Amino acid sequence: MVIISEELPVHSEICFCPLHGLLDTISKKWALMIIAVIGNHGSAGFNELKRYLCNISSKTLSNTLKDLEEAGLISRQVVDQTPPVVRYYLTVPGWELRELLIPLLTWVMRNGGHADEGCPIHVHCEMPEK
Repeated sequence: MVIISEELPVHSEICFCPLHGLLDTISKKWALMIIAVIGNHGSAGFNELKRYLCNISSKTLSNTLKDLEEAGLISRQVVDQTPPVVRYYLTVPGWELRELLIPLLTWVMRNGGHADEGCPIHVHCEMPEK
């Protein structure tokens, strides 16, 4: 049974066309978790991400990082040292997406969702200054 509250706004139409492509990228199994981990720490290296995302394979992590970079949600930077180190950072759109996830996650928690032990998404993180 669906109950419609008079307080809720009524939307007769919505276009999902702008979601094609980007939604495919962020709906992949690990994409939002990668965004969460990078956002929580300000940056992360490949092996750090593997540690935080215990069950992800190297190939899946590599492919997902490439997809997120192509979508403009993360940036890959090589640190000039010996041996060279690669760090991943959220871009401005990546930070914006992360912030938009917080109300969605809050809604999910209120409606039967639960946090797993060691969940890498924390609400009280701010975008670092560059």
